[in-house]
Amino acid sequence: MKILLFVSSHCPHCPKAESIVKRVVRAYYEHGVEFKKIRVKTAEGNELSSRFNVMSMPTIIILDDTNTETQRVVGVPNENNLKNKIESNLGLKKSFLSRILGR
Repeated sequence: MKILLFVSSHCPHCPKAESIVKRVVRAYYEHGVEFKKIRVKTAEGNELSSRFNVMSMPTIIILDDTNTETQRVVGVPNENNLKNKIESNLGLKKSFLSRILGR
């Protein structure tokens, strides 16, 4: 799984988002989670932001192992919410109904 963080040098919220994402992702490296910061003004950033239709900064995109988008967070993420999304994608967190029904 990959976490892409799209940032812009003119974005006042991007440094806070980057700090949160780096702190959260660190705990999931042993599960194969990769993190990459994408600066949208670079050639790679321009190509990827077009491919994933990124319109606002910061934007976090979670990709599965086939590079398919599974989750998206626009703006500065809530740390617990981001952890939940990562754990859900990794299969580490059971859904509410699964916990109730024992699946």
